[in-house]
Amino acid sequence: MGACLVQSRRPKRITDQSPVDSTCSENAVRVVKMDGKVVEYQSSVSVKDVLVNFNGFGVATSNSCSSQILPPNYELKAGRDYYLVPNSQMLVKTDNKFCGEVKQIKVIITKQQLQELLSKQGSIEDLISKVSKGLFDDEHKVDDELGMRSWRPELETIPEGRE
Repeated sequence: MGACLVQSRRPKRITDQSPVDSTCSENAVRVVKMDGKVVEYQSSVSVKDVLVNFNGFGVATSNSCSSQILPPNYELKAGRDYYLVPNSQMLVKTDNKFCGEVKQIKVIITKQQLQELLSKQGSIEDLISKVSKGLFDDEHKVDDELGMRSWRPELETIPEGRE
């Protein structure tokens, strides 16, 4: 029986370029990040080696929502483009058109609502769900004709100077 030598290597990263262009090397593995920047590796590399720096993401062959995430032991081949996509296990997907979309919201609450939140040891997710359902919007009324929320200022009439 002969001796067996197993060599573990970390893939060498070539560059971190801006958007995908035709100047990329054809012998390199190109991984396109969510912001459009490209990370190139000199030789074939496994998915798990790429994901060391990208927690919460997976590697797919296309950037569409329907693309399946490649398994960690899959070997990425040189000359092909791959895409970093949010890991489906960490992303609650309600509709394909919103896949991977990140929304930033600003929540404005009263001191009383803040005290209620802190006293009940509630989570921010509970607060956001209440706000999105409109449970904190007592001053906003629903317009029955349109079924939409409408807001009207409660201003007093300002008298004219000639009265």
